[in-house]
Amino acid sequence: MPDLDVATRSERAVGDGMTSSANGGRTIARRRALPGGRAVVGGFLIATATVVTFWAYTGASRTPRQSYVVAAHALAPGTRIGADDLRVVALDVPDPEVRAQLFGTASVLVGVSVLAPIAPGALIEASEVVGRAGAPGSHEISISVDRSRAVGGTLKPGEYVDVLSTFGQGAASSTVVMVPHVEVLAVAGSGSGAVGDTPTEILVLSAPDGGSAEAIADAAVATQLTLVRAAEQGPDAPVTTVAPFQPQVGSGA
Repeated sequence: MPDLDVATRSERAVGDGMTSSANGGRTIARRRALPGGRAVVGGFLIATATVVTFWAYTGASRTPRQSYVVAAHALAPGTRIGADDLRVVALDVPDPEVRAQLFGTASVLVGVSVLAPIAPGALIEASEVVGRAGAPGSHEISISVDRSRAVGGTLKPGEYVDVLSTFGQGAASSTVVMVPHVEVLAVAGSGSGAVGDTPTEILVLSAPDGGSAEAIADAAVATQLTLVRAAEQGPDAPVTTVAPFQPQVGSGA
């Protein structure tokens, strides 16, 4: 008979992953199975979460770049800052206390005055400047006036008033316009209005020059002030309420 290529059951088993032991026994060798679909998806999700966590930590620990205002050139004390004096740059400022003293917008610094020398490219800090609301060359001065003599407490920033001074008392008194057409920069109430307490207004005025500031200061100490809402409103309005300073003396009263 011709030779037949007949594989026994044991031989087939060996070919299918079984091995024969030396004593004729059989040992089953388990095949390595490929990862299932769920295992692949789970591994992908774990890897993704790891990457996201890493980037989140990196972003949280890194100081973000923000815009800050710096000097476009050297600024001397007394300089009134204009738009051309400023630049905005992106910087990393890690110290939160320093960031709190800086400015992120140039427009808020236009018009303020420099208190200390600022080098070109240096960050401008709040302690180096002071806000100015009046016109160039003007002087800011604050006064306290009874509300009844400050247009009933209805004055608002941006309005113009005439500062009147009353000298003497009774029939011997006289009132003159001490300084006309003064801009009101700020208004703050003071006084509770209780018995014995006269409600007052504390106002910040923009005196046109040093002489006007001195006149208002003297009048606030030596006379009774009255603020009159100026008939001419606006910085360029013609002033028509000028009156000479003529204190009454020798009245005998």
